[in-house]
Amino acid sequence: MQSKKRILHLTYDMGVGGTEQVITQLVQNLDANVYENSIACIDGQIGLLGENLSKQGIKFHVFKRVSGFDTNLIKEIRRLLKGGEIDIIHCHQYTPYVYGVLSALFTSVKVVFTEHGRFHPDSYTWKRRMVNPMLGLATNSVVAISKSTAQALAHYEWFSLRSIQVIYNGILAACTEENSDFRAELGLKRDDVVFGTIARFDTIKNMPMMIEGFSEAKKVHGNTKLLLVGDGGERDKLEALVAELGLQDEVIFSGYQKDTVKYMSVIDIYLLTSYSEGTSMTLLEALSMGVCSIVTKVGGNVEIVEHQENGVVVDSEDVAGLSDWMIKLSGDSDQRSKLGEAGRKVFNEKFSIGKMIAQYSALYTRILR
Repeated sequence: MQSKKRILHLTYDMGVGGTEQVITQLVQNLDANVYENSIACIDGQIGLLGENLSKQGIKFHVFKRVSGFDTNLIKEIRRLLKGGEIDIIHCHQYTPYVYGVLSALFTSVKVVFTEHGRFHPDSYTWKRRMVNPMLGLATNSVVAISKSTAQALAHYEWFSLRSIQVIYNGILAACTEENSDFRAELGLKRDDVVFGTIARFDTIKNMPMMIEGFSEAKKVHGNTKLLLVGDGGERDKLEALVAELGLQDEVIFSGYQKDTVKYMSVIDIYLLTSYSEGTSMTLLEALSMGVCSIVTKVGGNVEIVEHQENGVVVDSEDVAGLSDWMIKLSGDSDQRSKLGEAGRKVFNEKFSIGKMIAQYSALYTRILR
């Protein structure tokens, strides 16, 4: 009987975010008869999603990276690669990739690098542009989660665009059952139109834009609410903005929630106003549930949402354009349903978990030949 292929996923940690969700989907859905997955975290902690996976029997290795370039970390990862019978080290994000590819030099371990997104504003350094082409020679596969991410890798990091494979994130389609009791629990009336987002409260998400847009829409449609699901460093600023605009009774801060589907089920119009995005997992969740979405014209958003076909696209920082569409969709349930159902169709065609798993499986098979 042929032995399983062992994959080590190398990342910062397994907290809560899109990268961590992709890793979770991979270790849970790759064929267990073919692959054996383990995870290595370089920043000293497993994280919330990691704790759940550990309980499910996924093996973890935890390293504590020190500031600066940690040469000892390379030695520790290399020791693991040489002693753990690892076939593939799958590095998620750039810094783990640098440590992973250097650790795998002159071993039989294959290297996969997935770039999950970019910073805003994006930039390059000459150091990276000199080093990355050489690192690329020691890498068996480079993956980007959207075409825009692939183009950024080529432009800012000097990887060959032809060598980058695009594999869109995928998730399991979510259940769409309506929960009237939960709506009431949140203080929502039956006829309220609910705008919402589920995100890490970070500056890159540009959540003040949606609060300001909601403030204008509220003046036209009084039966609207804004549901903000998540937490993060920007929460105090967002709460202060809500208070400044006199919206304390209209905006709901739920805090971090594990069961995002439950909250998505009460959202009528999903908002994603980020400055930069790769492939947003919560946007995919909205599409899978047939929720109409308004997104900013950045990154992978426009590879998922086509304007007025399966959602709405507005320019980044165009608060007036956002509020106009919030007003239009608030008063047109038929249009919301039409766009939502078109979004569900696009999800099933391009962003299912099965499609993502099949593409990564094919990649692993190819590089192990």
